[in-house]
Amino acid sequence: MTKNVSKRMLLQLALLVLNLPLLTGCWVQSVYPFYRDSDVIVDSTLTGTWAGDEELKSCLLKIGLDSESQTYKLELSSSKGGIVKQESDAQCEPAKLEGRLAQVGHVRFFDVTIDDPDKFWPATLQIVVKIEIEKQSLTLIPLDAEWMANALDKNETKLQGRVQESGGLLPIVGVTLVSPTSDLREFLVSADGKLAFSDSGRMHFSRRQQ
Repeated sequence: MTKNVSKRMLLQLALLVLNLPLLTGCWVQSVYPFYRDSDVIVDSTLTGTWAGDEELKSCLLKIGLDSESQTYKLELSSSKGGIVKQESDAQCEPAKLEGRLAQVGHVRFFDVTIDDPDKFWPATLQIVVKIEIEKQSLTLIPLDAEWMANALDKNETKLQGRVQESGGLLPIVGVTLVSPTSDLREFLVSADGKLAFSDSGRMHFSRRQQ
């Protein structure tokens, strides 16, 4: 895979979580949540404004928290104030998502849905993102759609789902999982689950000082 193709795929994976309306790449979605209610936690250190690094440097991610409902609000905007100067800027049009923070084993995840389903995306579809936070840095890692599609095709995972593929030389692969929450949760703590969160899909952010 060439460097340019690799960078484009990374940006596409990032847009999965941060800008579903403009999604043009790979994704994994689920009919059922990846967590149980008992897994839900609250971490106020996630709240605030985060500036994207590298390919996402034109993006700002604002994270808010409703403590009563234990629900996070994620809002994407352009750090350029709406002025498009680079190709990547065009990908950071406003987008809103909501989700819950879950701890499964020793790992934390955001389980998110689009906040305006009537406009863009069915409300029932869930997307899980692995979270790593350290001091002033935040990393989000979505499931690798190509890994999941291959595992489903070869019956290498207990999960059940359907794979949709379109495109030419660089096909777009989409996976919709239909397994129940119990199986999804078991997958997250398994070795296969760890492999499915590819390092190539890591999205890095730095806390923006007010």
